[in-house]
Order: sequence, then structure tokens, then C-alpha cells
Amino acid sequence: MTAGASVCTAGIGETADDPAERKALIDRFGRPFTYLRVSLTERCHLRCGYCASAGDKATDAEALRPAQFDRLLTVFRGLGARHVRFTGGEPLLAADLNGRIAQARALGFARVSLTTNGHLLARKAAGLAAAGLDDVNVSLDSLDPARFTQMTGGGDLRRVLAGLEAARRTLARVKLNVVLLRDQNLSEWPDLVAFALTHGYDIRFIEAMPLGTAGAAAVARHHVDTATVYAELAQKYRLRPLAQAPDSGPARRFAVAGSAIEIGFISPLSEEFCASCNRLRLTARGRLVYCLGHTEGLDLRAALMQGLDEGSLAALIRRQVMHHKPKGHEFGSGTHAVSVRMMAIGG
Repeated sequence: MTAGASVCTAGIGETADDPAERKALIDRFGRPFTYLRVSLTERCHLRCGYCASAGDKATDAEALRPAQFDRLLTVFRGLGARHVRFTGGEPLLAADLNGRIAQARALGFARVSLTTNGHLLARKAAGLAAAGLDDVNVSLDSLDPARFTQMTGGGDLRRVLAGLEAARRTLARVKLNVVLLRDQNLSEWPDLVAFALTHGYDIRFIEAMPLGTAGAAAVARHHVDTATVYAELAQKYRLRPLAQAPDSGPARRFAVAGSAIEIGFISPLSEEFCASCNRLRLTARGRLVYCLGHTEGLDLRAALMQGLDEGSLAALIRRQVMHHKPKGHEFGSGTHAVSVRMMAIGG
């Protein structure tokens, strides 16, 4: 695509044969990028140990304005993105989240998702659904109230459970995200799976990543390979591997015999999945991040401030991703920290 060319803003109901699909963003390793994760705010009222460093005082002073987010959504849709996930910080604290969801739906994204800590979900689930949200991932690292409060730096388990129930009544799909930490919640996986089976929630077990000082410390002290849980899980349940869903994340997914739920494992350290990466990330400050395991990125906020039109923005993104998206992440050992904060990048 040349600078100044127009960008397709596909509408609802268009098929995979629309212009946006034909202009898919593909890097030099042949990977198409169809999944965009957008952090709408760096703010969060919790302080989970693997995400937020002590003393973090994030503000939205330098965050993109709603209209800037929507403009970039238009550009990425024109570049072939089909799945957008809104994250944070805590996205339920973001200004006019429902407006971003409605705009993504109007642009023709096939799937609009959200990841949240769930604290505000009970009173916001209906509005999210009305705006066009398809599904939600809710962090749930423990079912023990005291342990949950300790792990999240002040979270209230009752509020999260109420949020999950509200989401179950209003959204097509609800998924639990469980970050595994040895000596903190590893022993809880049977209870968490039983809870998911009882309520009809999909569940993902995730290895902590060494991002920033908080994440690196969590990995160094508490790292757990997801294979540990899978081996025990397979002895208790009959599991059937599932094919990778279109425009999905990196989870290895399994169906559970006798249930409609899925159990997934995200293993960035023990089982690299970079060859099938289909994701790009946009931070609240407008930085396009190519990979969680690298610090390189593209300042799209500056590009917007320079007045680039949508065609020029698309050409810039295509060129930079083509030349700078790395072949794989380089987290290194459990003591190595990539110098980004999970709160800032949105996961």
C-alpha cells in the first residue's frame, strides 16, 4: 500500500472477500496479523504481583483520546485485522469503553473482546453487551478470598464472582484467566477447573512472563510450566485437542469430555509459539508493540500528531511491521526482564 492510499473501513456483514481481507498485514516471515490488542488505559485499581511494580502510579495524561483510538482502529481494520481485544490496566476504567466497542463493531471486526479484572463487571456487563462485545476474559487467580486479596493487592473475590455471573447472563462467552504461581495458587487448579465446569466458563492457565521488575521477580520465584497442570489434568479428565481458532491467541486448547467448556494453556516460556503469532499490541499512549519479548515499537501517537492521513498511517505500519517484527520473543531466563510493564502494555 502506498502513502496516501485510502483504507477500507469494512462494515458489518462483509465477508472474508472484502478489501480489508485482501490487504492483510504480513511480515517477512509470512505471518499474517489479524488480531489487535488495544490497551485503553494504564490505570488499574489492583496491584497483581506479576503485573504491577510497587509504587506504580499510572495516569492517562498521555493516553490517546477516544477519537484517536477510533482512527487507529479504522486503519488496522483496513490492514486486515479481524479480532480486537480491549485491555488495560483495567479497561473498565477507560473513558467511553462502550464507544470503542461500538466503533469496532461498526468497522466490521468479526470479534470484539475484553480482558478485565472483573471488579466493575457486575454493573457494566449489560452495557458492554449492548455496545456489541462478544466475549470477556476475567482474571481469577484464586478462589480463596484471603489469597485472592493478597495476590491482587487488594481485590475483592465477591465482586469478581458477581461480575462473572453478570457476564454469563449477557455475553456469548466468558473465560477465566489463571496465572500460575508456585507456592501461591498452583494447588488450586483442581478447584478452579471444577468451578469452570460448574458454571460453564472456559479457562486458561498461563505462565507468568518476565516483563518489568514485577514480572521478572514473579517468574524467578514462582515459575510453573503449564505442562505440570496439563499432566495432572489429563489423569482426571478426558481431553480432546482442539484446532487453533481463527484470529485467536496462542493457547493450546482442549475440550473436556461431557462438558461444553474449553481448557487452554498459554506457555510463553516453556513452549514458544512465535511461529504462529498473529498479534500486534497498541498501548494506551499510542505505541505499537510488535512483541512482548522486545522493547522495539512504533510511536503512532506521534504519527497522529503529525497529521498523517489513514493511508499514510497504514503504509507506515505495514513498513515497520515488515522490517521490525522479530521472529520470536527473547524473554531469556526467569531472571531476565524485558523493560516494559504489563500494566502499560496490556498483555
